[in-house]
Parts: sequence; structure tokens; C-alpha cells
Amino acid sequence: MNKRRVFVFCFLFLAGCSNHIIFEPNELPDGHVGQEYSVPITISGGSGPVVDLSYEIHPSNSGLSLVFSEKKYYTRYIYNNFTIQGKPKSQGVVIISIRGGVVASAGQYFEKKYEVNVLK
Repeated sequence: MNKRRVFVFCFLFLAGCSNHIIFEPNELPDGHVGQEYSVPITISGGSGPVVDLSYEIHPSNSGLSLVFSEKKYYTRYIYNNFTIQGKPKSQGVVIISIRGGVVASAGQYFEKKYEVNVLK
């Protein structure tokens, strides 16, 4: 193999390893006190499926939560797809902080902060 082919191969390999993690939607719509709120979230990109995910919701008694779909293999839950849902209890801003990593990531971790503006 000549040096040029080796260079191109290495470049493509490294480019493939540096996929960005994408959250859809990037921002959340406003919610309303006492009304159902449900927004599906999809995490894509990276070097494989999300295998580690943690989150915090502030305030913790906001009425919102993350709901994950069950699956039948590998892990109990599908972390690439979930829904933020519930009935917001009070007016203000709810902050949802999400952290995690993807399989075969060689250290590819992500953090995302969502804000839900809850109106009366």
C-alpha cells in the first residue's frame, strides 16, 4: 500500500470516529401549568448507540420526567429515544441536564441541557 492510500484510510477512519452527537429537537417548546407535556427526544450520531445515560431535573418536583422505551436485548432500556413528559406543576423554568456516552466511543461522552419555560 502506498503512503497516499494509508493517509486517506487514516483520515477517513478518524473522521468516522469523530461523529457529533445530535439531539432532536435541539430546544424544547414551552409548557403550561397543569397541561400535558410530551416531547419525544432522539439522540443520534456518535460511534454507536447510547449505553450510558443519566439525568437531573430541577426543580425535582416540576411534574416532568423522562420516560424510556423498553427493549428486549442488550440493555433494558433504549437510551437513544425517550420522551420528556408530565404535567408541569408551577410557572417558571425547568432545567433538564442529560449526560451519557455511546458504545465503542473511546471516551465519546455528551452533555445536553434543556430548558422548559412553563407558563400559566
